[in-house]
Amino acid sequence: MTEFAGSLNQRIELWAHSQERLPSGTASQEREFLLSCRAAIVLEGFGTESEAMSLSAMPRYRLAVRKLPDFSVGHQVRWRGRNLLIRQVVDDPVQPDRLILRCEEQR
Repeated sequence: MTEFAGSLNQRIELWAHSQERLPSGTASQEREFLLSCRAAIVLEGFGTESEAMSLSAMPRYRLAVRKLPDFSVGHQVRWRGRNLLIRQVVDDPVQPDRLILRCEEQR
């Protein structure tokens, strides 16, 4: 992912948990649409293969996006019918124009 502008060839959507509560007081499972943007996506591997103490054996992806304040751990990225959960946001001062998101596919 060294050439940044030309590598943003995938369209993604960012979704966050709704702040609404159900009448019982529990959080709703609804998600709110936050934004749509372009990203570069690379498969990192599966589960324990790519990282010790993996939460599951689902595929992991690394996404490079333009730097925006909306990306946060726990938000959901939707890409090509897949739901990816953001596990880590890397803001590298060496590359100030981008964020690296480490995501895990959700079942």
